[in-house]
Amino acid sequence: MQQICLFLILPWAVLGLEVIAPPSQQTLLGSTLLLPCTFRVENSQVISKFLAILWYFGDTEILRYDNKGKEIIHSRVTVDEKGFLQGNASITLSNVTISDEGTYRCLVIHSPSKQEKKISLKVQAVPGVHIIKKALIKQKEGSLQCLVTDYYPQAIKVTWLLNGNALTRSTSGSPRQNVDGTFRVNSSVTLLPSEIQDNMVIGCQVQHESYPRPLIDSFKVVYGVPPSVQMFSSKVEGHSETIFVCEASGFSPEPVQIKWLLNGMKVEEPRTSEGGGFIKRSYYWNPSGPGNQLANITCEAYHETLYQPVTETLQITKSYRHYYWTGVAILFILLVLLCSVISTSHQNFQVSHIHKLMLDDSEKVTLFCTASDCSKQPQVTWTVMEASETKSKGKRKVIWTENWQDKGSVPASLTQSGESDPLLNEEYTVRTDRLEVGRLLSVLSTLSFKPAVQKHKNIEVSCQFVCGWKKIEKKLKYSYILREPQVSQPIKLSINEAGDVLCSLVLQEFYPRQIRIRWSCGVGCYQDLESNTKINPCSSIQAFNAESECKIPGQLLKDPGFRMRMTWEHESMTGLEQQELSVQDKDFPWRPQMGEIINPDTLIPGTEGKFQCKIWGYFPDALEVKWLRREAGGQELFSVSPSEKYKIPEMEQKREADGTFSCTVSLIVSVSAITEKGAKFICRVGHPSLGEPLETSTGDFSLRRIPVIRSITHSNDKVTAEIDQFYPQDIELVWSRTKHRKTNKYVEYEASRISTESNSNSDGTYRIISSCDPKIYTFTHKHMKLRVEHEALETPIERTLIVKKELSSVKFFELQDGREIPLAESQQSNKKTQ
Repeated sequence: MQQICLFLILPWAVLGLEVIAPPSQQTLLGSTLLLPCTFRVENSQVISKFLAILWYFGDTEILRYDNKGKEIIHSRVTVDEKGFLQGNASITLSNVTISDEGTYRCLVIHSPSKQEKKISLKVQAVPGVHIIKKALIKQKEGSLQCLVTDYYPQAIKVTWLLNGNALTRSTSGSPRQNVDGTFRVNSSVTLLPSEIQDNMVIGCQVQHESYPRPLIDSFKVVYGVPPSVQMFSSKVEGHSETIFVCEASGFSPEPVQIKWLLNGMKVEEPRTSEGGGFIKRSYYWNPSGPGNQLANITCEAYHETLYQPVTETLQITKSYRHYYWTGVAILFILLVLLCSVISTSHQNFQVSHIHKLMLDDSEKVTLFCTASDCSKQPQVTWTVMEASETKSKGKRKVIWTENWQDKGSVPASLTQSGESDPLLNEEYTVRTDRLEVGRLLSVLSTLSFKPAVQKHKNIEVSCQFVCGWKKIEKKLKYSYILREPQVSQPIKLSINEAGDVLCSLVLQEFYPRQIRIRWSCGVGCYQDLESNTKINPCSSIQAFNAESECKIPGQLLKDPGFRMRMTWEHESMTGLEQQELSVQDKDFPWRPQMGEIINPDTLIPGTEGKFQCKIWGYFPDALEVKWLRREAGGQELFSVSPSEKYKIPEMEQKREADGTFSCTVSLIVSVSAITEKGAKFICRVGHPSLGEPLETSTGDFSLRRIPVIRSITHSNDKVTAEIDQFYPQDIELVWSRTKHRKTNKYVEYEASRISTESNSNSDGTYRIISSCDPKIYTFTHKHMKLRVEHEALETPIERTLIVKKELSSVKFFELQDGREIPLAESQQSNKKTQ
């Protein structure tokens, strides 16, 4: 502490110390953020006893480091302490919250200097967008509502779209703040009957600074009809319960939801039955008892076309002892099925097959059988027999018989025939109920038990109804077999619009339904994740399928050691099983892919050449790109760094429609014929998903530079041409002439009349000086031609000259656009003359 205090009383000096940090940062809610702060000591090494690092959030100290050690006050802040002595004072803030938004200060002291940098952190949360009602009534004014949830900051723009065009009559409520600091808001729009038409597409579009593109929830309008609701009640003779029936009919589309209220309070969700013809019935059982008082029961029908439910209310007698039998949920469904077989006219006594029904938790199996149109009180007998014993008659059976007497009902009596049977120790439950329709009786009887593999692997169950003289028996073979969960695919990954990774895995064909699934992730140490698991029955066999998913912030995948894990435990298994996936596993789907390096067909010495390489298909956006150089004939690679010779433009990463990233990286080279001849450039790409970096190399490219005729001069009756800056060295110069003025036929000069001098320039290009002696003997003039041929030229360069001998002098001209331009006398010639 004394060391720190000594630093603080020193003058505010920056001499010899430079602290580098960005002025601002922004991140998403729940992410992990690096707040960068680096420093360097001029002409010196960082000395630990002179070093102190302090971080502040506002005026609150959150981290302190000095020669006495490290103290972190903020619970979600971590640091790399080894980096302090290397000039890295950065901190990492995990699970960012709205309250983390504000100004952070990084103070570095290296005695006697100190310097502070401020970083303004802005936190954002991407909104969720959901239209809550997606059906309209034709030729009626319709309202739609859009919920925009969990966004930050507060400023947001909500626009309703009709077939892609903005609707101006929408209204939005005042934003409300959630407990975590995010906001939510409701927006609604009203459609006039004149606007409601076929093939309409309605959308709720949200623009928010947390996401670069508008977010939208849209749907193709479905036209519907609201339900009409009827409600009635029936007392079951011989029982204390009352059955209430709520029927919603005439509605479209399906489905409709029915809820029950007792004295205005929501009661236990009953089981429901959906019938054909857009009819849905719900049954509610109300037990009676002493201490009754007058009460109301209400049925509410919810539908896509309605913002408020259609309600119907009846007065009932309510007991203070408001309780339900354990098996009542099963009976709701069973009574629905019973009613479906009740005939309004007198028919012969008939019995249904034995049906299987499993509760949602699959703890018990319930078998039920119904009988209808019985004119007398029926007798019901359930028999359970092990399948292995069915070959031997008269042996042990377990029989449940329930008798209905004319004076009412009696509790179910359990009878046994044969010797004692271990099945009797099981918790079997039998219940039989009747419903009187006219003068006929309909009966529903259930047998429930918790299955066990050893005792119920193969059993035969029979249900017998006796009505008067008529006896009908139905049988069912039942097998309870454990099925172990099967996994056909690895963990499946996808990316949502917010940049989070959605992980899912499907477990197939397991039985029974209970299964424990857990998601976790981390580096070395795993932390549990929130997850969602949907369990559905398998259509082909008696089994279940489970689809489990969780969400992981995409930024966590930047650590190569990060792993995600799903574990599951089931009755059919001897222990836990699991699947893991990391960014470096072969099943990870978003590794970078590289195209070939695109380089110019020809590099021109003295100019800049641009090499480009496209990289795509990677996630997260933690791409590292290096350019390397291999000299001609060598194997060693040299790193290419930005300099006067090399320019490396900043990499711009683009988010693709599937959530992955792509970019095009570039290297701009100042080309030299000396250094680039035979060299190759390599683009090396690193990513957390790669064990070894990817590389691709430039192909063969040619160095070429077009020759330039610097000058054509004359001296001492000779013509001299200077051709410069060409590459490669091979070049051909041809001097030719006409024999006399009136011919266009050229012949080449003899080699003895031509002299050539070749040199190289400092940049590796070449220069050549060629002189030709035209040898004019007579009083006449003729044409000369210089032709330059080189591989960098698509067509040769040609220059036409005119040589005139007048009296005792020779004059030289260049023919340009039909004009004769005198050739300049070379400076070398002038010097000799002088």
